Amino acid sequence: MNRNNDRDARFDDPATAREWALQERAREHERAGAPMSEGDPRLAQYRLLSRALRAPPMEPIPYGFAEQVARRAAAAADAGDRVERWLQQLLLFGLIAAGAGMVLGGAASWWPQAMAQLQRLPEAGVSWGAVAVACCLASWGWSGIARALGLEPGAPSRPA
Repeated sequence: MNRNNDRDARFDDPATAREWALQERAREHERAGAPMSEGDPRLAQYRLLSRALRAPPMEPIPYGFAEQVARRAAAAADAGDRVERWLQQLLLFGLIAAGAGMVLGGAASWWPQAMAQLQRLPEAGVSWGAVAVACCLASWGWSGIARALGLEPGAPSRPA
C-alpha cells in the first residue's frame, strides 16, 4: 500500500482525511490485538468504539414484549383507578353523612319556619310547579331524542 492516508482522494478536507486515517488505524490496532497506548487519546477512543462495534449485539426483545408492557401499564392504571374510585365514593359518603347530620341537627330551628312559608303559598303555586316540571321533562326528553337520533351538535352521526 503505497499511498499516504492523509491525502486520501475520497476526502476534500484534510482534517476529515486525518480523522478517517485515525479511525482505520484504530480498527487495525484492535484487530491485531496491540496494547492500548496512552499517547493518543483519540486513537484509544476509536479503539474502544471499534471493540464495541465488533461485540455481539444484545439479545433481541422477546416476542410480544410491547403487548406485555401495555398489559402491565393498563393493570397499574386500573389499580390506581380503583383506589381513586374508592376514595371518591368514601368522600361522597362522608359529605352526604355530614350534610344529613347538619340538616337533622338543625331541623328543630328551621323546619317550623319552612312549613309556615310553604303554607302561605297560594294554591296557584302548585300549578306553576307542575308547569316547571313539565318544561324540564320536555327539554330533557328532547335532548334525549336528539342524542338518540344523532341530531345533537357534536354527537357521532349514525350511518344511514
